[in-house]
This record gives sequence, C-alpha cells and structure tokens, in this order.
Amino acid sequence: MNSYLTELTGVLNQEIAVGEELSRNLDAQRRALVAWDVVTLLLEIEAREPWLRRLGQLEEKRVAVLKQFEPAVAPATLREMIAQLPADQAERERWRDLQERGRALFSRIHGEERDLNALMENLASHINEALGFLARPAVPLYRETGAADAQRPSAALIQRQA
Repeated sequence: MNSYLTELTGVLNQEIAVGEELSRNLDAQRRALVAWDVVTLLLEIEAREPWLRRLGQLEEKRVAVLKQFEPAVAPATLREMIAQLPADQAERERWRDLQERGRALFSRIHGEERDLNALMENLASHINEALGFLARPAVPLYRETGAADAQRPSAALIQRQA
C-alpha cells in the first residue's frame, strides 16, 4: 500500500503543479484581454492546451494507481482513502493538506475560467453591437411589405465617441 501512496502522492503533486500553471495562464489571458492584446491572448490560449492534455494524462495515471490500490476494496474517494490510513496523524494531515490544496486550487481555477469566459462574452457582445451600428446602411431598407424598417438608435459606445 505504501508504494501506491507514494506514487499517488507524486501524481497529485504533479496535478497541483499543472493546476498552478493553468492558473498563471488564466492570469496572463486576463491581462492580455484587458490590454486588448489579441496576439498575446491567442498565444496564451494556445499555450494552455498542452497543460490541459498533461492534466488529462495525470488524471488517467491517478485512476490507474487507484485501481492497483487493492482493487477489490479500493476506496471511491480520497477522503475514504485518508480514512483508511493508519492512525499516524502526521501522515493523515499531510494527505488532508494535499487534498485541500488540490480542491482549493482547482475550485479557484474553475471560478476564474467562468469569470474570464463571462468577461470575453460580455466584451464580444459590446463589440458586436458597436460594429452592427457601424455597418448600418445610410438609406432606409424596406421590408417585404414595402414599409421602411425603423432606424435603430446609435450604440451608446458610438454616441460617446462622437
């Protein structure tokens, strides 16, 4: 059991290290977005892909290690595995710390990704609205009925720029 725990510790530590890289990447994406640096943003999005692949590989390795961990009675969760550890408090505390670090990191990354995606969608919406008004024809367009379409007011972003 001890060799499996050592291997699992290594895998979990590697997952946390990859998570920290993903967190730094999200920060870089956010900075590029705020600076309107599309080239850097695209490079950061591209740089994220290998980290996501690596995280998937580590997850597969973690599952494989857990399957080796007495397969017939393998614990379903890390919490159950920690509960099965010998009464050595130092070992349990080390595992609980590892579990909490991983949970906190990946929960934070999930929230940051959600916030960054919402920011990008919000910016895209404003840009599309502004560009839509710029492309409005100078003469009225007519519907199938022959009636002129109502002219839309200028976007607030364009009105402020005028």
